[in-house]
Amino acid sequence: MSLPNEMTPEDCRLVATVTRAFHCANKIREGETFVFDHRGILLAGESSANLCIGMICKLQPVLMMAQDRLAEGLYPIGGYAHFDCFDTGIDHGGTGKVYVEMSLVDGRTGQTVPRPE
Repeated sequence: MSLPNEMTPEDCRLVATVTRAFHCANKIREGETFVFDHRGILLAGESSANLCIGMICKLQPVLMMAQDRLAEGLYPIGGYAHFDCFDTGIDHGGTGKVYVEMSLVDGRTGQTVPRPE
């Protein structure tokens, strides 16, 4: 489960794509993205979603694991790929809820890199 031979960690973009969003106080919408480099740094210029600390906090552990896996030459996204924000949702006294799915994108081409079997 390693990266394709021609890809280096610097080529990697860890992308959290919003798969569902409703009543979000930060106006995040389905299909928007949070894009991070191989070090877990948010690339605001490549991201389309508004900044949300509640989502960034939930993604921090997966970004640390991805960084560790990349350092070992492994595909960065393990069995974990789906996350939600800290808000409890409007039905539980919060304001809304956002869900994302993590993927690996080749920063050179913009193409999603499928998980190796």
